[in-house]
Amino acid sequence: MATIKDVAREAGVSISTVSKAINGSYTISEEQIKHIKKIAAQMGYKPNARAQTFARKSTRSAVFLSCLDRNTAFVNPHMFEMISGAESSLREKGYSLFLQHCEAKDICHIAKGIIDSKSADGLLIHASVITRELSIMLTRGNIPHIVIGKPEKPEAGNSLCWIDNNNCLAGEVAARYLLELGYKTAVFAGGYETDKISEDRLSGVQNEMKDIVVLRGESSIGDGNRMGLELLSLPERPQVVICANNHLAYGCLQAFRSKNVSIPDGISLVAFDDHPFALFMNPPLTTVSIDVYEMGVQAGKLLVSKIRKPGMQVQSFTTVPTLVARGSTHNVGT
Repeated sequence: MATIKDVAREAGVSISTVSKAINGSYTISEEQIKHIKKIAAQMGYKPNARAQTFARKSTRSAVFLSCLDRNTAFVNPHMFEMISGAESSLREKGYSLFLQHCEAKDICHIAKGIIDSKSADGLLIHASVITRELSIMLTRGNIPHIVIGKPEKPEAGNSLCWIDNNNCLAGEVAARYLLELGYKTAVFAGGYETDKISEDRLSGVQNEMKDIVVLRGESSIGDGNRMGLELLSLPERPQVVICANNHLAYGCLQAFRSKNVSIPDGISLVAFDDHPFALFMNPPLTTVSIDVYEMGVQAGKLLVSKIRKPGMQVQSFTTVPTLVARGSTHNVGT
């Protein structure tokens, strides 16, 4: 069996360079890493995993922290797309990804346990469980982390590293599409003002469409149903209702069906996020889709970069929202 010396001799580099390549060090180029790994594979060289871990004081793993209660896959199916994307890019870099359930009230204790025991090299954290205390602990300790989703509370997120999709842009995409089809009157059915995602999407819609009627409530099917009935009773029925998420859209659809209002002829329907059941609504739901798998991929890549360069700061939007036109909208002319 080939040794590290054999690989170094064949590649024409030092033993330390081979070690860096095998361990994915940022101090050498990606091209050199690929070249050395290719030679190592051809020669059948397999590094000793225990020796690797001891030498670099690394577990080659990351932990994803989020609330993972029962039925999470139904309430938020996009989370598992993000996890799949993150796992894919971490695996490509030689890292394993582990899941850890936590709630906001417990996250500091759980994160501190992971950090103190050195059981992972970095943390991926869903924005829904971020707290001010965790933010302080991560930033003061210079702990490698990426938050998926922009933290809602500014005081908790000013120093954190995060990525998110641009919900304001998504609102603009939805509004432009509707204007191109000739829609002039619209209602936005969204969450309460404390729901930052809903508010950002509303802001984007209002950047393009004026005089939008806004209805607010919980982001639930029940409140979507209530809003749907409410907007049908407005003095002037809108041409389209723009829902901040699929749950509100499904509730509105139920309300319209209960009053025998056809879609899209009686009223049209648009939502954000392409949940699996959007395809099975009748008619299928027009949505502004975010590539959450790709967001997970980017989160994984950024976390590896953060592990290698702890001082790196990341606060950015990623992925471009895409309009997926289906049967719940149509051309209404000019």
